[in-house]
Amino acid sequence: MHLLKRLAHWRAAVPWGRLFLVVLALALAVGGIEAFRARQIMGDVSAGRDGLRAGQNVVELKRLDATSDDLARARRDFESAGVRFKSARSRLDGDPLLKIGRRLPLVGGQIRAADSLAGIGEAAAVIGAQGIDAAEAFTGVRAEEEGTLPEKSMRIFEAADPHMASIEARVQDVDALRADIGHRSLVPPMRRAVRELDARRERLREFLDTYTHSRAFTPEFLGFHGPRTYLILAHNNAEMLPTGGLVSVFGTVRLDQGRVEDMEFHDAVQYGEDWMARTGAYVEPPAPLKQYLLKDTSWNLTVSNWSPDFPTSARSAQHFYRLGGGGAVDGVIAINVTTLERLLAIIGPVQVPQFDLTVSAENAYEVTEEHTRAPYQPQGDRKEFVALLADEVLHRVLKPAPGEWSPLVDLVQKLGDEKDLMLFEYDARQQELVKQFGWDGSVSYSSGDFLQVVDSSVNSTKLNWIIEHSADVEVRLDEKGAATTTVKLDYFNNFAPWVQGRDPVLVEHLMAGGMYGGYLRLLTPPGSRIVSVRDATGEVGIEELSREQGLTVFGRFFAMPRDTRQHLAFTYTTPPVVEVHGGAWTYRLSLRRQPGWELPITVRVIPPEGMRNDGVLLDGEPFASPTVDMRIDLSRDRELTMRFKPG
Repeated sequence: MHLLKRLAHWRAAVPWGRLFLVVLALALAVGGIEAFRARQIMGDVSAGRDGLRAGQNVVELKRLDATSDDLARARRDFESAGVRFKSARSRLDGDPLLKIGRRLPLVGGQIRAADSLAGIGEAAAVIGAQGIDAAEAFTGVRAEEEGTLPEKSMRIFEAADPHMASIEARVQDVDALRADIGHRSLVPPMRRAVRELDARRERLREFLDTYTHSRAFTPEFLGFHGPRTYLILAHNNAEMLPTGGLVSVFGTVRLDQGRVEDMEFHDAVQYGEDWMARTGAYVEPPAPLKQYLLKDTSWNLTVSNWSPDFPTSARSAQHFYRLGGGGAVDGVIAINVTTLERLLAIIGPVQVPQFDLTVSAENAYEVTEEHTRAPYQPQGDRKEFVALLADEVLHRVLKPAPGEWSPLVDLVQKLGDEKDLMLFEYDARQQELVKQFGWDGSVSYSSGDFLQVVDSSVNSTKLNWIIEHSADVEVRLDEKGAATTTVKLDYFNNFAPWVQGRDPVLVEHLMAGGMYGGYLRLLTPPGSRIVSVRDATGEVGIEELSREQGLTVFGRFFAMPRDTRQHLAFTYTTPPVVEVHGGAWTYRLSLRRQPGWELPITVRVIPPEGMRNDGVLLDGEPFASPTVDMRIDLSRDRELTMRFKPG
């Protein structure tokens, strides 16, 4: 009773209006404090994010060519970012109202996600600093005067290993924090932050995987566990064969402790002729090669690469090398003229004083042809010129100038991705690592639809240098998910402009009057059946129906005189090639590039009536193609994925 009386007295003494104003003032005060704290937290997070981006920009822009000043600036950015993210976490953990908010159904998830993101930012700053430690270790070894990059490779790995291990541990911390966020519904700013985080995590994981694979592969490849000898196939992709061109020159290189102990080159044509003359041996060629090119001549090293599967062709080349008297090798390396041109584009022109020549990316093909196309080289044989040129290029590549380190590393990766550099190792463990890099040049099929166009020059000319070609692919899916595919190929022998102003003797040696003889093969899914093969005049049929690495192969010869066009259209059917989930379909088309030969390609996929397009991906990324015809850059292997659903 006494308490009730006092409350009544208080209510009389404090009018309700004044009480409301007091409560409102208190609420505004608390709200103002919270708003101030929120601004502080957001300021810390924003500054931390900017610091991370600034540090990453320096690292990603400069990379292997970063100076000590670049690395110091990036380190300051990462350290500053770490301080700001730590401050944000402290404020998030210490705020009493946020502690209460963590228990609320919707707000709590947002607060916990914000805390995890701040923790990820703090860990990312540490990862950045550890990356700088690794970069400084690399820079220290790079600055040593003695030795080439391969010779220094083990010292680089040993210096970087502790820092890479620390980064790996921190990445696992980030992964745990990301898992705590899960896939809960987030407010837009945090949703954007999580998307950015996931993209950066994926790039970092790819980098770590690449480092791990390189660390496992490099010591054995460079001869740190014992000398290694490799057969080098120099493909001339102006005269196409399935793995990149005619093998006109080949060589061997011996590596020991990262050093090139010995390197020599040979004329592949002369090598084969000497073997056949000495032994009288004859190896039966594949039927198309025999009919259109070799005639009564034995299969030999020059045309050993009839299979588009590089491991198969590498074994074949090594077999002919051994038949000709060559020794054992540990693996096979394939390059082509494009490889040389792209290296020269980075290192710049090189001098070959013995031939009084400067070789650049712009003239590499023509100069090489002039001095390797027997008998059009009065100064010496083809192997001498190639050996001298290779020695000059290798010297520049193994000792890059400032500013060339990162471009060269990028180029080597790109050459492998685009099959202008391929490796085969007889050691199964090493070959598996090559395959993980994607540099094995193998042909394989798992599921879905598949297409590889394989062109071969079988008239002994260099016309692939000037021939223009393209492909148009139409896929019609039926109600069972099987495909009827038409591949239209258009060729133009654009000879006349190339001849203008050129030495007639060289033209005749290289082009033999301009008549192109091509043998075309399509690699398609197992169980495919041919419907028709047509040229501009009508039905011509196929000449070859075979299998390659489990795939069905359709083959056809065609001739094309100078300054004319040729059209070929292959139509075939496949077994069902779609995945069905409920009522939805997923169609995947694996498009494979032939090494050394870029093919502009247009694809259209037509679903059966009652199904509509529900999204297109190219190599797992959304493909922005507003039209039915999808123009695809086939400079490397691609995978097209299309989803359809009823409607």
